[in-house]
Amino acid sequence: MNYFILRQDHRIIQAVEPIGITKVLKKELLTIERIEEIELLNRQFPIATKKKTDYIDFIERPIALFSDTLKQLIEKYDTSLLWKSVVLADIPNVKQTLYWLAILPKIACLSPKTEFHLDGTLKKLIIDEEKAKPYSIFQIEGIYETFIFINIELAESILRRRFQGIQLEKVQTEGRWHMLLAK
Repeated sequence: MNYFILRQDHRIIQAVEPIGITKVLKKELLTIERIEEIELLNRQFPIATKKKTDYIDFIERPIALFSDTLKQLIEKYDTSLLWKSVVLADIPNVKQTLYWLAILPKIACLSPKTEFHLDGTLKKLIIDEEKAKPYSIFQIEGIYETFIFINIELAESILRRRFQGIQLEKVQTEGRWHMLLAK
């Protein structure tokens, strides 16, 4: 099966940018075990002021946020995901836009052929597709980077719609099929 990294299209220069979100929603809170702590936090954040703001469907940084329509599509592929609402507030224009924070499963699906730089960052990523097979969207346990991975079915479904600000990067995989071909 093919897998892709879900990325923000950085060619869209006027993309919406939340301000101060990582001061409140820290990475260590974004786990299933600590999900209840997010309930107690303010989840409304101002955005950077621009002449024109493009409300894209996927914000990659500083934390991953999904538009409401992208969330609805992803829910068709995985109903078990936990979602928390985040409101982005354009204060000068008196506008609020709903985005969603997803608590994604972190799975151990690195192939032994994955290579790392000396600082622990990825040099060559290879996914063991047998271990990743049950998941439509996930993160990988054991890597420094916070990539979001999707399977080919979800990727094709995203590409068939008019989502803005999304790019997909194919990831190398290894599985039983690849091993049979190598013999």
